Amino acid sequence: MAHLYGLNGDQQKFADTAASVAKEVLAQHAADVDQKGRYPAESMKAIADAGLNGLCVATDFGGKGQPPRTFAAVVEELAKECASTAMIYPLHVTAGQQIGAATNLADKEAVLKDIAGGKHLTTLAFSEKGSRSNFWAPSSSLEADGDGFKTNANKSWVTTAREADSYVSSGRMPGAETPLASTLYLVRKGQPGIEIKGDFTGLGLRGNDSAPVELKDYKLPAGDLITENGKGADGMLQVVLPWFTVGTSSMAHGLCLKAIELTGGHLAGTGIDF
Repeated sequence: MAHLYGLNGDQQKFADTAASVAKEVLAQHAADVDQKGRYPAESMKAIADAGLNGLCVATDFGGKGQPPRTFAAVVEELAKECASTAMIYPLHVTAGQQIGAATNLADKEAVLKDIAGGKHLTTLAFSEKGSRSNFWAPSSSLEADGDGFKTNANKSWVTTAREADSYVSSGRMPGAETPLASTLYLVRKGQPGIEIKGDFTGLGLRGNDSAPVELKDYKLPAGDLITENGKGADGMLQVVLPWFTVGTSSMAHGLCLKAIELTGGHLAGTGIDF
């Protein structure tokens, strides 16, 4: 039977790999991850070991070069077994696509090769206390600082806040007259000025390592800009939004498919003896 997303033979292999990893690894740890609200380290390692972290990274950088349809199929398979893992993974892939579209990032090739090799986990850091769901209109700003920039920002929600090696983040360009005059830049784990400000205590998805993050006088060299100054909205709306929408929709669809499967199994196994 043809796949719902029209996968060809090679694309189907990635979905099959994701299904195997999900059943063999994610399913074994999902309950514990959610109960304890812990990061699904075993699951994320298995995904990386299977080569799926670079699923949509261009082949020039060692990735698989897969389109959104393959991405959707893979996320669905992961979501059937662990919702937390299936939240982390789409953010990683989406942020990786923005890094792949970078015009200014000095070490773009090295970062993408590390992503493709399962050595670098990335995520998004857009929403702020002053912008919330209007993620394309950051309230924080970059300020010129010598040959580079610095910024202060309160990012209200960062998935994989503690575990990610980098955040694709946003701020208004220096001297911006409108929130849409923004810039995307890379925040790197371990640099001074990054403070994680809490824990995620939601109902479900409890292992996705989300938390508010504050950037305090965070310094970034010019080579850490992902877009040109003032071009951030283009990246957020033309790259991030489409991939994010595909990823999160697929996650929700995978959860629904699993709920239907479990409900059907329950009903089929329920009977009345007369």
